[in-house]
Amino acid sequence: MSDIKLILDHVLSDEKLLNSSAFRERVYKDEPIIRPASQLKALSTPKKIKEMKEIMYSPEAYWKTSAWLFYTQGKCAEEYEDSYEYNEDFTKYYPCYRDLSLEQLRGYFTWRKKVRNGNIVKAPLPFVYIYIYELINCIGSETPLECFYRLKNFFDSYAYIDDSIKKYSENWLIDFIVYYGLDPELANDMPDVMHDSALLSLMHWDKCSDDELFEAISKLSSYQFEKSLYYLSKPDEFKAVLVRSFIGISAFFHEKRKQSFFSKLFGNTVECSYNMFRSAIFYDRQSMRSCEYALNEIHTYTCKNGKWSCQKIYGSRGRSVRLGNLVRAVDSLLREKSDFKHKISFEDVSKTAVKLIRNVIDEYFEELRRKEARKITIDLSKLSGIRKAADITREKLLVDENGETDDIITQTEENTKSEPITEDCPLDRSEKEFLISLLYNGDYRGVSGKCRIMPLILADSVNEKMFDLFSDNIIDFSEDIPNIIEDYVDDLKEMFHKE
Repeated sequence: MSDIKLILDHVLSDEKLLNSSAFRERVYKDEPIIRPASQLKALSTPKKIKEMKEIMYSPEAYWKTSAWLFYTQGKCAEEYEDSYEYNEDFTKYYPCYRDLSLEQLRGYFTWRKKVRNGNIVKAPLPFVYIYIYELINCIGSETPLECFYRLKNFFDSYAYIDDSIKKYSENWLIDFIVYYGLDPELANDMPDVMHDSALLSLMHWDKCSDDELFEAISKLSSYQFEKSLYYLSKPDEFKAVLVRSFIGISAFFHEKRKQSFFSKLFGNTVECSYNMFRSAIFYDRQSMRSCEYALNEIHTYTCKNGKWSCQKIYGSRGRSVRLGNLVRAVDSLLREKSDFKHKISFEDVSKTAVKLIRNVIDEYFEELRRKEARKITIDLSKLSGIRKAADITREKLLVDENGETDDIITQTEENTKSEPITEDCPLDRSEKEFLISLLYNGDYRGVSGKCRIMPLILADSVNEKMFDLFSDNIIDFSEDIPNIIEDYVDDLKEMFHKE
């Protein structure tokens, strides 16, 4: 040891070395530049990481795939946790355990421990993808369903830190559901499956509601009518005409054409070979199996002896230009029909489709015209005049058998002007007797004849005076026969007892 120290001291005190360009104008901390090996502290290798590294040199590793090596090493360290903070950043494509240094491996297992405990923090991208690969291979969870929820939660959470992982998230989540045979409804909120759902609504136009068709057209049309001035001014009218036009054209194609209108817009399903978990490190542990899986009616997967294929409507998975042209034509023709101030043009729509749309618009506006013609308006300002005329008619009708009109009118006026029986009861004697006769199935006509006031007039008078108590009419005279409204019978019987 003393000899090594003497050699270091001699090297560090050499004037030629100190005056050389390697040392000139440089500042060093107060520590020796060269240290003996005994002073260098090596990073210790945990036992579990040693076991992982030993797998790399096993006989199987020489002829197995890299995906097998990743899965085997991952299962070996499935429960391993570390406490080594690694703060450097680095880049690797298709990262796996064997590509990481000891420091990086220990840093990964430390970060993974935080993630599993719910503390998702930023990390080098290789760490992120290794963790995703683990979940895809069901490393770290007891069941595929548990693993799916962990994977989905991680994608959703880490996308706020680095959204670059979004480009893989949907495909890998759907592949996970298919490969492990999980419930198709787990994919219902994913854009690709939501796109399928809108397609299915338009495919089955004869079985869907207007609201479902309208929503599907809104999702799939390249012409976004939500910004249209006409739609903003008359949304209900636009919706009705658009949905009816789509149904009418679809029905025409169904009756007159071999190809459906849906197929013309979006094409048909096509089966293509499929690479499960593309761009990920995935070890297929069921490489020779055969199975079928359906996400929905137009999106299915088939595996034959380990080779996967997918059948769905390919092409653009975005908005349809052909459907957009049709929606724009509806908007344009509606503006033309209603003489809307701002006109727009359209193109690439057949003459037959235009004719059908015009017919739909004409029928709709004719319906509106008929509805307007049936409307009954009441001028409330004329009600007082109508009531006065009714009073005069009433007085003329109250004539006794001998024609002595004056006495009858005088008696009627006295009855209608009589004071209420009590403060609690706003009705006079005739009105009370009339109401009691209705309540207890009495002779209301006899009461009317006795007081010489028509039943209709008595009913109106009772309704008017009792309105403050019930906020509603209590006698219904719509069928020329007075009837107490059933909802008020019990309350009225408590107020008026049978005499």
